[in-house]
Amino acid sequence: MYKLIALDIDGTLLDPAGQVRPRVRQAVRQAVKAGVVVTLATGRRHRSARLVAQSIGLATPLILYSGSLVYDPGQEQALLHRPLSPAFVSAGIGLLREAGLSPGIFQSPLQGERIFLGPAEHDDLYLRDFATHPTRADLIERRPYARMVDIADPLVVMSAGSAAIVARLTEQINQNGQLACNLYSYSLARTSLPDLYGFDLLPPDHTKAYALKWLAAYYGFGLAQTMVVGDGANDLEMIRVAGLGVAMGNATPEVQAVADVIVGTNAQDGVAEAVERFVLNVL
Repeated sequence: MYKLIALDIDGTLLDPAGQVRPRVRQAVRQAVKAGVVVTLATGRRHRSARLVAQSIGLATPLILYSGSLVYDPGQEQALLHRPLSPAFVSAGIGLLREAGLSPGIFQSPLQGERIFLGPAEHDDLYLRDFATHPTRADLIERRPYARMVDIADPLVVMSAGSAAIVARLTEQINQNGQLACNLYSYSLARTSLPDLYGFDLLPPDHTKAYALKWLAAYYGFGLAQTMVVGDGANDLEMIRVAGLGVAMGNATPEVQAVADVIVGTNAQDGVAEAVERFVLNVL
């Protein structure tokens, strides 16, 4: 039996409207009632991920910032905490600026979880939309680029822009050769722009897979006792190392290629299907 389930949020737990569907909520709660540890494994910040966890009755430690932080909301403390080095912050900011983007920093919740951006005069239409959105506007703080390396407890170097930038930024990283990193791009839903994307830069070993291994050991489980469900690039390594890696029907081709099982989409209760089939044994 799988004793630890890790669920991605966006594109996985949440449906296309950003909601947890009733069948999914019921399946997760039944798994918890059966004694299974269910966690969320997400690139999201603590504040927004915690609201999702509360909505489905989870009080377990959460894998946040694509694996850079495991935070226990019950104890209000970090269990796994991997801030970025000043060298990575400096190189990441430089790389994003060379690509014509305005960089920023996601700070950990241990220091207020603020989002540091550069001077407002450098904002383009996309970054301005990102900065003024009501879900995060109260977290925004401005700082000169030269002082971002001094920010306490940075977890992610980030920026925002259109979907068209993904290819250019990937090429910039490959050509740069001075910064080993993972680039995670993701659509920012519920904005005034139809193609607003976020871009996160993280060290190669700051992954959900690393955090999953750590959390499984924390509970005394082997990786063979874990099941994960996801859909995007930052889920790929986690799906590869889990005892059972499940890809959503709406997952990228790369994720589906490494998964053990493919279930329905997030519009078809794919998470519920996975939990019912492989944990609750009701299908």
